[in-house]
Amino acid sequence: MIFHWAPDPVAFSIEAIHLHVYWYGILFAAGFILGYFIVRGMCRRKGYPLEKLDALLFFLFLGTLVGARLAHVIFYQPGYYLEHPLEIIQIWRGGLASHGGTVGAFLGFFYFCWKNREFSPLWLLDHIASAVALVACFIRLGNFMNSEIVGVPTGGDFGIVFDRLGSEPLHPVQLYESFSYLFVGIVVHLLYRLGMGTRPGFLFGVFFSWTFLSRMLLEVFKSSQAEYEQSLNNWISQYVSLPFTVSVGMLLSIPFVLAGLGFMIYGLTHRDDDFEKPLPIAAGDGAWAGECLKDAPSGSEDGAAGADGAELTRNDELNGGAGTREGGDQRQG
Repeated sequence: MIFHWAPDPVAFSIEAIHLHVYWYGILFAAGFILGYFIVRGMCRRKGYPLEKLDALLFFLFLGTLVGARLAHVIFYQPGYYLEHPLEIIQIWRGGLASHGGTVGAFLGFFYFCWKNREFSPLWLLDHIASAVALVACFIRLGNFMNSEIVGVPTGGDFGIVFDRLGSEPLHPVQLYESFSYLFVGIVVHLLYRLGMGTRPGFLFGVFFSWTFLSRMLLEVFKSSQAEYEQSLNNWISQYVSLPFTVSVGMLLSIPFVLAGLGFMIYGLTHRDDDFEKPLPIAAGDGAWAGECLKDAPSGSEDGAAGADGAELTRNDELNGGAGTREGGDQRQG
């Protein structure tokens, strides 16, 4: 069965200010926003300070955008951007590479964790995995709306004709990838429900390895994206004969698959039954209770009072009410 696809990539326009809002941008932002609220709910149950998650979202978004753009420039169209360097910053014209976006997101993530030491990096990675899968799913739907990153011809009476590009039915590889990411997000959630959340890093490893392994496999159905892929395959054919074309996306995916397997192995060999338990010191509004003690010097009267107050906070959380202790401050969680 053959379908014809020719949507307007512009969702709506504001002519007064010459602003065009694209479906890709809407889906890109929607994925991040939905993912943010998923992670927020998990952090609330854990007892992490929710007010700091806005910074996490900012660093992830910025890292993804900058990394994806630079990777596209460096790995997919270096020659073009060497001749047109001013177009590097024109991201609204398209050109984002998911591998670079992943690296950029990692840099933003670890910078956030470095600045906010109360967050466990492995716990966050495990719990943002399903949210990131949703973001990736939405991004590929955005590519589909733009009629970009299309597949190769199906060679049969099935596929999608992208009318803006030609009349030949092609593999809708954007949808293949989108469904693959949605699938792994569901699998990660099911594994969490089955108790694998006590294996630090395992859930993220499953997400990471599956995402880029499926990316490698689906590259077979994708049209050439890099301007030098033909030269690359000519060089490879001098040493080995392959039944498929090697793409830049395949090569870039290999280290990510290996990294995901590394996270899985670490998780399978390390078990922490307290990994999923709520933090013992967490105020009812999600604020980090230790913030009130950070400026109190060790051994001082203020520090002793703060320690007494922290003990009362723990007792209050356990007993469901406020407590008093002679010589200490009275505090309520």
